[in-house]
Amino acid sequence: MSAGQQQKFQLRSRRALRCTILRTLLQEDYRGFSCALAGNPLYQWFCLVDGLEQVRVPSKSELQRFAHWLPAEDMRSIIDGLSLRGLEQARKLELKEPLDLESYFLDTSCLKANIHFPVDWVLLRDGVRTLMKATELIRKAGLRSRMRPPQDFLRAINRLSIEMTHSRRHQDCRRERKATLRRMKGQVKMVRAHARRHRDLLDKNWEQTEWTRPQAEQVLRRLDGVLELLPKAQKQAHERIIGGRLVANEEKILSLD
Repeated sequence: MSAGQQQKFQLRSRRALRCTILRTLLQEDYRGFSCALAGNPLYQWFCLVDGLEQVRVPSKSELQRFAHWLPAEDMRSIIDGLSLRGLEQARKLELKEPLDLESYFLDTSCLKANIHFPVDWVLLRDGVRTLMKATELIRKAGLRSRMRPPQDFLRAINRLSIEMTHSRRHQDCRRERKATLRRMKGQVKMVRAHARRHRDLLDKNWEQTEWTRPQAEQVLRRLDGVLELLPKAQKQAHERIIGGRLVANEEKILSLD
């Protein structure tokens, strides 16, 4: 591709993006948006189709091609690359601070959310999963402390969760649930110790990895949040299942996020 062809393709790509954005905001179909674009100079300026001598408004078919300008995989690659630059090169993008990739804002009015009822022992399972996944990430980056593979702890907590779920079907379910919770607490204790050691390793030796400090901070914040709340969730489960005592609503932990 020559320099002129590349420049023409870039302009056409920008035009495709802007037309698709504006059509989505106006909630118009292809034909309706083409008519609206033909009669509005402001829309023409935004979509880069204005001109002194001639205004060439995209047709209905052209707008449809714009809407499918890139395959989903290529578009996802571009979005991921831009997000990574926002994290690592915030100044080049004129951002006040690096992007926080831990936070996602979604309109979930029509989205089936992957959530569950915040049962006490389920919070323990969620905490173990989060800590071990973060620990595995640190170990893959080259920082390791002696421990069994993180997958072993994930399998163990999943087995205990299945036992807790099925214990209600047994005759002596109360006693069985107490015993299962005690084993879960033992797993949580080991997992917290391993996660704490790897957290400290990353904080002190992050320069030995391929991560930048902001990337390391993302993992550290994830670990710190769960390490702080997990003991409280464990106490809450102990009070309700072993102690048989109610926990006041204002003192309940409903999520580790």
